[in-house]
Amino acid sequence: MKRIVVIVLATIGLTSFRNPTHIKANHSLLLQDMFGGTWKYQNGNDVFIVTLWRDLDGDGYRGHYKKITVDACGNQVAEIYNSNKPIGHSTTNWPYVINSGNISQYYSIGGPIDDNTVTNTPNAGGFIEGSFVMKILNPNCYTPPTNACSLQAQWTVKKDYGLGNPAEPDFNIPTNVVLTKQ
Repeated sequence: MKRIVVIVLATIGLTSFRNPTHIKANHSLLLQDMFGGTWKYQNGNDVFIVTLWRDLDGDGYRGHYKKITVDACGNQVAEIYNSNKPIGHSTTNWPYVINSGNISQYYSIGGPIDDNTVTNTPNAGGFIEGSFVMKILNPNCYTPPTNACSLQAQWTVKKDYGLGNPAEPDFNIPTNVVLTKQ
């Protein structure tokens, strides 16, 4: 009797792992997390860092960015700016400044972005609104659990179309660079 119970339990356990729906769902989750994590662009000693995470509802990505200076060994020396900061003069931080939808069939995400690191001008309100697109350049590198190579993505940011304030400063963040996933 013990032997039959063990065999039945083992069979149930093994067949549940071979369920194609389960495998497909996990593959979909892995693909959806292609963008989650830390991305970097380095120019000399300046490093622009984008951090993305899945929205709690699973509806796209949210994120922050910062720019730091590093020494010759790659250690952080200074922080030039960071979007994860208080809103205005409050004690509440921006929950996120990057807001995207889910990954497209072309391995890209995009949506609104706020550059809250600009110098506060009377007419700009302390931030600039725009839109961003982040497109994976080498999607075949994404082979979880280990990756064959580092993922790279084209990062572009543009001001929104329409009427703009002439006193509004330019973006402080990079507007056209290639990021590498860490």
